[in-house]
Amino acid sequence: MERRSGRIFRNDSGVAAVEFALIVPILCLVLFGIFDGWSFVSSSLSMRASVKTAANLVMEGATDDAATQAVALSSWENHPEGAQVTLGRKYMCGSTVVDASSLCNGGTKAPSVFVEIKATATWSPPFIFGAFSLSREIGHQEVIRVR
Repeated sequence: MERRSGRIFRNDSGVAAVEFALIVPILCLVLFGIFDGWSFVSSSLSMRASVKTAANLVMEGATDDAATQAVALSSWENHPEGAQVTLGRKYMCGSTVVDASSLCNGGTKAPSVFVEIKATATWSPPFIFGAFSLSREIGHQEVIRVR
């Protein structure tokens, strides 16, 4: 005798709705995680671009550190409140740090000038969620030898 399939007595009308209800929260969590991660990456890239802008300005011969800081901060798109850009000059004879007015090799050569550009900020996530739920310090540093 042939056995009948159990499909006659089975009702599948709510299966898709239940599966959708189980998957949607997971998809939302993934979406928020991607959004937070992208916010972190885009903030870091924007900060890096502003430091590179200041470095290019210094390599072109800019000597006013305050103006270079202002240019770097203004080129930093959507910078967080409290973002800082600092410039520091270091004068070196070989591996020795010297004063800006001193000369190297018995007074015949000017010291090498190194400019350190450092940007720092506190990144806050747009959503308080998962791995990116805490504010984090982000920073970028560039050291340029001025010729």
